Amino acid sequence: MKPHLFASALVILATFLLSPPLVHANDRRPSLPTSVLSARTIYVDNQTTSAELQNTAYTELAKWGRFQVVDAPQKADIVLRLSHGNFVKFVPGGENVPAHDPKVEKQNWIGADEAVPPGSTRISLIDAKSGNSLWSDIRKTDSPKAATHMLDGLRNAFDHKQK
Repeated sequence: MKPHLFASALVILATFLLSPPLVHANDRRPSLPTSVLSARTIYVDNQTTSAELQNTAYTELAKWGRFQVVDAPQKADIVLRLSHGNFVKFVPGGENVPAHDPKVEKQNWIGADEAVPPGSTRISLIDAKSGNSLWSDIRKTDSPKAATHMLDGLRNAFDHKQK
């Protein structure tokens, strides 16, 4: 091998080995805030029309054992919201709402305006006290088997954060 080709190959190899791992632009795994990691209680807010989906969420949370499910959002550290992306925002009638109105902004959650594909559900974690969105994922839930994996993204985010 010629010396200049060998030197070029060595530089390319060194650059590759010393570079940080590439993160794909499509990798949309949001990181969990520490408030989620320290949360102990969770309330399930089912904004879908499916009682089966809510029951599956309860079952999957019980199997995981990470959170104690409570019966009211006021008793919870975080809220697990199940939705199909059809949020309704409160806009006061007859009033000029300022561009920065905290009451209205409190209702804006990560991805709340993003369309959810048919057969899928948005799983969001909401801070029970402030109403701020902490994490969100969209999962296929169009069959009972698929629905049992709705919390996989959340469990993966926990695993990823704890590494």
